[in-house]
Amino acid sequence: MDIVRPEEVDVPYDPLDVVEHVLVAENLPFDRTDEGDLAFALAGDWKDYELWFAWRPEGDCLQLCCALDLQASKARRGAAYELVGLINQRTWMGHFEVWAEDGEIVFRHSLALPMGERPTLAQAASMIDAAVEAADRYYPAFDFMIRGNKKPQEAIDSCLFETVGTA
Repeated sequence: MDIVRPEEVDVPYDPLDVVEHVLVAENLPFDRTDEGDLAFALAGDWKDYELWFAWRPEGDCLQLCCALDLQASKARRGAAYELVGLINQRTWMGHFEVWAEDGEIVFRHSLALPMGERPTLAQAASMIDAAVEAADRYYPAFDFMIRGNKKPQEAIDSCLFETVGTA
């Protein structure tokens, strides 16, 4: 995600205002929810993802969630948890989780901002990039496990392979 240099812009204090500035710079439409979260959509390699940022003042934490629009049925929750464990071992920033209420698969990433610190424009953009890259990389594994009824190891093996040689 390209971004205006921080020294060229007066960055607001509210962490969500910083994120909003990034989205405006990228010409991405967004909404503020009733809870004050910032929601938007981004096109990925496999689908359009719904993302939202939330400021958690009680934890001095800026949180980003990215929904994959995939739900594990109650019968497949055990497999979903196992697949999340396999994937999270390979995920450097953020993590995937299965929401207990409905089995929704989401990617979540947080940025600690203690004592009134604020995110930079680059940090906000980097969080978005990390979420979409992780969703694109592992969406096929979740899809194979949920819709294709694959075992977790089969699902991850089918999407993590290296191409050798030239075509």
